[in-house]
Amino acid sequence: MNPTLFKIIKPIIKHKTINFLKNPNWPTKNKKLLQNKLKKQHQTNIGKKLGITQNPDIKQIPLTGYQFYQPYYTKPKQGDFIYPLNDYVRSQTSGTMGKPKTYLLPQTGIKENIANTGPSLFMIGTYNGKTPTLEADDTIYTNTPEGSFFTGHVKRAHGKKGPSLGKVVPPNPETMTFQEKVNYFIQHHQEIDIAYMTVTTLIDEVYPKIGQPIKLKAFFTQDMSAGPLKEKIKQITGTYPRTVYGSTESMMSNLPSLEHPGGFLFDWRVIYPEFIPMENKIDVNIETIEAPETLSLDQVKPGERYQFIATPFYNDMTRYVMPDIFECIATGDSIIGCNTPIFKYYARSDHVLVLHNFTRINEEELLQAIANTDIPFVDFTAQKQIEESREYMHIYIELREDIPDQEIAAKINQQLQKLDKDWRDLLAFLKYEPIKITKLPRGTVNNYLKNKEGVPRLTRINMRQERLNKLLSSTPQ
Repeated sequence: MNPTLFKIIKPIIKHKTINFLKNPNWPTKNKKLLQNKLKKQHQTNIGKKLGITQNPDIKQIPLTGYQFYQPYYTKPKQGDFIYPLNDYVRSQTSGTMGKPKTYLLPQTGIKENIANTGPSLFMIGTYNGKTPTLEADDTIYTNTPEGSFFTGHVKRAHGKKGPSLGKVVPPNPETMTFQEKVNYFIQHHQEIDIAYMTVTTLIDEVYPKIGQPIKLKAFFTQDMSAGPLKEKIKQITGTYPRTVYGSTESMMSNLPSLEHPGGFLFDWRVIYPEFIPMENKIDVNIETIEAPETLSLDQVKPGERYQFIATPFYNDMTRYVMPDIFECIATGDSIIGCNTPIFKYYARSDHVLVLHNFTRINEEELLQAIANTDIPFVDFTAQKQIEESREYMHIYIELREDIPDQEIAAKINQQLQKLDKDWRDLLAFLKYEPIKITKLPRGTVNNYLKNKEGVPRLTRINMRQERLNKLLSSTPQ
């Protein structure tokens, strides 16, 4: 877009991309958009299988998991989906231990999704408290996965000319490694206005090599560490982090909170989110299940944690059970002026340890890795620990004979590299030792378990803090 023309129409764009969040009737509008999606879907094979009627009631539709959609993704037929079959592309998401999941996403749906949320993302992201500072000729840097990942499809949806606003760099990203993209930012940082990258990359690689603060209009990230490190990020970039949550299943459906750095809100124009209280969370490994009572976006309460159920308007997933737990932290954002709830990412519901969105390790896999070593262990539990910009796997382990901490970490690290491609990527891209070890005195686990009721066992991934404190205090006298 011509920069002069953009300046003229910018107030109109601002109204369209930000002021919709102030609409007091947003819950009604959100439900109307949901009805439009379901009416389209009821004619499809997926819709018929789910029992969606011509006058659908979302509460009568079962919750769904990947296993329900997988047969349609594996052997798709005309009539299965909302959009024509030739509109769909395969999108990959990282699974655990090198077992990615493959989805079919409609190119038209991706474009419609981005046409709504994309401009709002950048207008809100560059908001300085009075007005968005976005200009038509801004340079936008992204370090995101290419290929068949969702972000790759988003870039291709714009065509060869790229989005109508801004110049996206680096050029030809599909031919560049993660590190080459990092080096590009370091070399060209003075030309860049808006950036997306991990907090770790910013603090531990980019900033030390540049050696001085970087002036950005917006710094976007998905890292959980953005909230705790918001002051450090502002010191480096001149702006607080703009945190977003994204997934292949829910597509681009969130916008950053400005009043609450590290928080995000849902774009109700592109998704109907539902929430299950964390204590009632659903196993994600389902085909379909009769839905328990869910809460809509206007029913959640600050201080409560919920499992996220996604019904995006521009793909075929409906009432999809996500493995993510969000915490509602506020009823609105006074800087943007919206009255929709603000969330922060809390954890995954299935006891999976996630480091920097690269790798997801569950209990069985970590147990296998440790068992593959010759470490004589009694038992263990692992927690994610954040120190500065780094996320670590902190393993509390009781041994039968003493071994140095460094040797334990090295052996576990070696086995995880053999088992997990994502773990190898984590090491290659971020270049640090992600395992920390605390050895428990002999007899600690036994002392802890003998005081537990029922079938006693350790929770080996993400043990609740109060239980971890009890374990650490169970040292034999």
